[in-house]
Amino acid sequence: MELIYQKPSVMYDEPTPYCAGCYHGLIQKLCFEVVEEMEIEDRFVYGGAVGCNGMGSFTIDMDAYGTCHGRSPCVGTALKRLHPESVLLIYQGDGDAASIGLGDTLHAANRGEAFTVVMANNSLYGMTGGQASPTSMPGQKTTTTRGGKEGGPMRLAEMVATLDAPYYVARCSVHNTKYIIQFKKALKYALEAQMELGAYSFIEVLANCPTSSGVKPEDSSRFIEETAMKYFPVREFKRGGLPV
Repeated sequence: MELIYQKPSVMYDEPTPYCAGCYHGLIQKLCFEVVEEMEIEDRFVYGGAVGCNGMGSFTIDMDAYGTCHGRSPCVGTALKRLHPESVLLIYQGDGDAASIGLGDTLHAANRGEAFTVVMANNSLYGMTGGQASPTSMPGQKTTTTRGGKEGGPMRLAEMVATLDAPYYVARCSVHNTKYIIQFKKALKYALEAQMELGAYSFIEVLANCPTSSGVKPEDSSRFIEETAMKYFPVREFKRGGLPV
């Protein structure tokens, strides 16, 4: 029988730790596909933290670390300075990178640390109960905004792009094949810039938490296309260190 598709060989042959329809599992699988396609498994390190995002470290047969909530960039800074030959991908959620770890995110970006950040933006705190996060959208109902979120969302990719040091900043999505291809190309570019130039990159990825958002898995693609992308445009903001 012809093999058409399989999971990356660097992932353990075990059930996913994520809820059905969770975008974390999809985004991380695509990240590991890129690592395998680039043949950098022996140099790769996955940086995670407390929360759903960190569970990816238990799914792969590669080096990984976990930290307190929001502190992955701090540990990543030390790791890259001690082991500059490593290829570090820090994977975070929006509550992790844009709230609890916002200072760590911005200072690491401002220093131009030699690692790549992928932030999944599902516009709420998933693991802790579906509370509002800085990226929650106007009118969005969460466990802490039952009448609807007041005020606009924080657009972290745009914020990071205003800094001088970041080499590549983009917002992507993975809700259909077209955007999956774009995300994989963006991640490859970011990792190549890290390996060849010691450059910092930040890629935000639109996501959905079907457990806490109230949007079912089968409606996730439409929700991202029709709602999330209105507030979070999918595009490149900096490429090669220059605004796009």
